[in-house]
Amino acid sequence: MHPRQPGRCGTSTVGFIVLLLLIPSLTTTSAFAGLRFKGEVALESRQFSDDDNDDTVDAGVALFTRLETTFKRRRWRASVRGIGRYDVEDDNREIYALEEAWLGYRGRGWEFRGGYQMLNWTATEAFHPADFVNSRNYDSNIENAEKLGELMVSFKKSLGRGGLTFYYMPRFEDPVFPGPTSRLSLVPQDFDLGPYRIWEDDTGELTQDHNIPQWGARFTQTLDNVDFSLHYIDHIERNMPIFVPLDEEDFPDPDGTVVTPIYQRVIDVGGTYLQIMGPWIAKVEFSHKNFIKPDFQSFLPEISDHGQAAFGLEYGWATAGGADVVLLFEAQGFIGPGEERRAELNIFQRDILLGYSHAWNDTMDRQLLVTIIHDIERSSETLVNARYSQRLTDTWKVKGGFRLVEAPQKEEDPVGLELLDESNQIYLTLSRFF
Repeated sequence: MHPRQPGRCGTSTVGFIVLLLLIPSLTTTSAFAGLRFKGEVALESRQFSDDDNDDTVDAGVALFTRLETTFKRRRWRASVRGIGRYDVEDDNREIYALEEAWLGYRGRGWEFRGGYQMLNWTATEAFHPADFVNSRNYDSNIENAEKLGELMVSFKKSLGRGGLTFYYMPRFEDPVFPGPTSRLSLVPQDFDLGPYRIWEDDTGELTQDHNIPQWGARFTQTLDNVDFSLHYIDHIERNMPIFVPLDEEDFPDPDGTVVTPIYQRVIDVGGTYLQIMGPWIAKVEFSHKNFIKPDFQSFLPEISDHGQAAFGLEYGWATAGGADVVLLFEAQGFIGPGEERRAELNIFQRDILLGYSHAWNDTMDRQLLVTIIHDIERSSETLVNARYSQRLTDTWKVKGGFRLVEAPQKEEDPVGLELLDESNQIYLTLSRFF
């Protein structure tokens, strides 16, 4: 029997979603005049190419919901937003999670927030070295997985045309990985995914305790046509776990069929840079990870310290018909680990992206995006994406596209994008907004 690792539904999450459903009835009272409510309900369908494996689910039909309410009254601010997804074909995709649930107060030149928050520290399409704080739901887009809310307290002090923000995160929010029946599973087909462990840096023990203090700071500034940021984060790295077969006492089990994701504390230093130069936009993101290595549990493989950098370039123009067209180029590379280790750390360890974006800017809000991601280090690894969306009415919208994955296995054990080889899919989503 497969362990039910993916999908989450805590009582606090359900409570917030129920609260969201009740909020429209409150907005009619004067005490809640500052409330605003909106939401989305969508029917999602996806179809993968047949892999001749009866254990995997090649088709999916899911009901997706996002509910959001915001509150503004004098200097007080609040936001609550949550998502839910139920797939009638694959129950491992079921998820109910918070994206935001915070209360804030804005003073003169400073702002305080406490609760679940979602940080966006990137402007690139597919490569995000500096956008790592929030955990992800990896049973979504390969190149830009859905984010999950992170419980934190933040304090921002305005400085010039930017500010300095301090963060305290008292809880580790673990990512959601695709289940064993998913075509997007990040573990080999012969293995199941077990519950996570955290490699404690002070004792060297493995724990499942969520309550682990983490903290950091970020400085942002705008100078003419340049935006830049610098960050320092001391937290549990959640995007690069070590997958290890463990027995019931958390010791290596070479013959085991359940692999355990193990997370480790890291100090991450990096930043972003964006500059507008007429029709050109240049983007840079970088990060260096210094993993805190415990003195014990030496049988576990360590993640070596390394750097990660991405560069992006956009060129855009307006057509005679009023449409906006953008050509995209991005590149990402890891600095430090060898070729095989880089492939284990990230499916885009040394890749380039070429893209084309077309926005018609009409009443139907028609948009097209086509991207090709190619590995310049590992042979025959290519990811092709095409996505089109438009409004049907003021409240209805349709989105569809396809994804092609080519990454044939080169060694005995698949790594990186090889785990997703030939997981080609088409998808269609019909959404109603209210």
